[in-house]
Amino acid sequence: MASSCKNQIEVREPKSRKSSTTTDFSIELNKERNAAEEAYIESVIAQDSIEFTRSPNGFYYRFIVQDSIAGDRPEFGDRVTFEYDLRNLEGETIYSKEELSPVTKSLEQEYGVFKGLREGLKLMQENDEVLFYFPSYTAYGFYGDNKRIGINTPLISRVKLLKIESTK
Repeated sequence: MASSCKNQIEVREPKSRKSSTTTDFSIELNKERNAAEEAYIESVIAQDSIEFTRSPNGFYYRFIVQDSIAGDRPEFGDRVTFEYDLRNLEGETIYSKEELSPVTKSLEQEYGVFKGLREGLKLMQENDEVLFYFPSYTAYGFYGDNKRIGINTPLISRVKLLKIESTK
């Protein structure tokens, strides 16, 4: 028996999808959650008589102690040593300064330092102390820390920058 190559398989063209309704729904849900968190943070801040600044990165901050002499701020690759605590928006301690501090990290090292904190440290000089309000999307986000910080938890943190080690 001889076989023939006449039986060709018809190739089907892939169908492209513009977008998934599930993805669109998820994006909208995240936008709504982020807006609600920011509104809640702003209402908590409004109870304080001191002004806070909203960073372009989405968190809020105010200097508690600020060096009056212009000094260096940490840059990409610099190592920083700092102390901090983490609280929920009701002010309840999640992690105390004693549990977390001091920390020495490369400023761009992602492990162990969440995005908002890395960006906040870039605003500081040695010996500055800052109070931050971090929406969850600038903190631990959807996953929490798998210990004490739950999913989508906004945080308050008081941070003191102790030392900057330049890599230049």
